[in-house]
Amino acid sequence: MAPANSQPQSGQPLPGSRVAFLVGAGRSGTTLLQKLLCLHPGIAYISNYESRFAWFPDGLAPGIAAGRLQAKLGAWFDKGGNAYFVGRPWFKKVFPTPNEGESVFAACGVPLFPAPDYVVDEATSSCLRRRFEQIRTRAGGEVFLSKRTANNRRIRLLASIFPGARYVHLLRDGREVAQSLSTVEWWDNHTVWWDGRTAIEMERAGGRRLAICARNWVREMQELEIQLAPIDPAKILTLRFEELLADPLTHLARVVQFLGVEFTPAYAGAITSLNLRPVRPRWEQDWDAAQLDSVVKEEQPMLQRLGYIAPVAS
Repeated sequence: MAPANSQPQSGQPLPGSRVAFLVGAGRSGTTLLQKLLCLHPGIAYISNYESRFAWFPDGLAPGIAAGRLQAKLGAWFDKGGNAYFVGRPWFKKVFPTPNEGESVFAACGVPLFPAPDYVVDEATSSCLRRRFEQIRTRAGGEVFLSKRTANNRRIRLLASIFPGARYVHLLRDGREVAQSLSTVEWWDNHTVWWDGRTAIEMERAGGRRLAICARNWVREMQELEIQLAPIDPAKILTLRFEELLADPLTHLARVVQFLGVEFTPAYAGAITSLNLRPVRPRWEQDWDAAQLDSVVKEEQPMLQRLGYIAPVAS
């Protein structure tokens, strides 16, 4: 696999100089951030059309929606400013919407769980470069942004295909991540990548639900550290979910400028209209002492390293 910072022989821009990846542990707010960023007409994305219909021209749907800020706001967010995750009305589902788009990766031969020694071949590299560029150009974007949770484990692979790519890494307090993950309906039957069993199988074998969710956050964070380690730090922007909600305009301006697009007044107005604001963590409201203890036992070193809890005094 080629080094992430290798230079092209021709002196041309590195492949992927107009590509960016949004990464972060599941339930860290990456879906919300993806939609906030893709409101910008200069940021292209895999939509529900490319994801579901192999015959649909790449980038056509997001291109149609690109400059329609009010339509995007209405289709992607509810009246409270929250991003739709499930339960969107049918008439909003037909509107082009950012999608994780695993079918696009799969169609190019990108494995869902690449082995540590996996080396990507030229056919896969060419296919993914072509499709990302088709989406970007047809959508009229200055940059193409991909958000896919599985990419947390594929950063080294993607860096070999797109050595010029940038990465936005979203962090969130692991306690809130565990609480959120424990409540989503798909979690029970989800195959946990670091274990091989579904979450419900792990519980039936004696695992405690919150502890499993907490361990998942830790494993995701550890894997992200490994995958991002070879990447040039100048190509990584790290943002905390809590900071984003506390001051969305400041932090989104920082992100879009990092991606190479202008933070326009129209885009700022769209963000302001959502009235994003911090909320009290659900775990503080919902957990008893035993539940909190089970999560902290799993997460404490990582929470301390990230500054979410103070180190224990010796």
